[in-house]
Amino acid sequence: IYLFPSHDIPAPDDFARKDWFCMRDYHVFSSDNLTDWNDHGVIVTQEKVNWVDPKTYSMWAPDCIEKDGKYYFFFPANIKAGSGRGFGVGVAIADKPEGPYTPQPEPIKGVSGIDPVVLMDKDGQAYLYWSQGNIFVAKLKDNLLELDSEVKVVGDLPKEGLKEGPFVFERNGIYYLTYPHVQNKIERLEYAI
Repeated sequence: IYLFPSHDIPAPDDFARKDWFCMRDYHVFSSDNLTDWNDHGVIVTQEKVNWVDPKTYSMWAPDCIEKDGKYYFFFPANIKAGSGRGFGVGVAIADKPEGPYTPQPEPIKGVSGIDPVVLMDKDGQAYLYWSQGNIFVAKLKDNLLELDSEVKVVGDLPKEGLKEGPFVFERNGIYYLTYPHVQNKIERLEYAI
């Protein structure tokens, strides 16, 4: 099994928010038994992605999928000033799950937010989900680097409060969406089918 976590580090001197998330890079870990883990090291770092503002330490929750023998690592980060505003979602590609990964020169056009996750449906169609207050979804083109539909808000979720961190999967013909929901300072893990 391969694990692609975000990586929260102690805040360096040049980071203003000492009490906030401070995430400079991503590692990948592997295990044959879920007890002993091998750290394959840094696979993507903010200093080596052209469009990422390296002063923001904003490489939050990622996802990785395999397609046609290639590994596609989806990650959020703050965009450099002059290139846009807020968070973008980028893709880095590798031939093996442990890398090396090559980040694409630009984030996915039309995606603004965090916590990307990809559902590869049974018919081979890929869907990108992400959050920014709400949860959004769009089809991906076959290259997994561009949107192939309009962006839609996932409806029928609670109207009030922050929704983030989506995870989507299919089991026995039913699609499940899990997400953290923060309302009135209470955070719950909820799901929809």
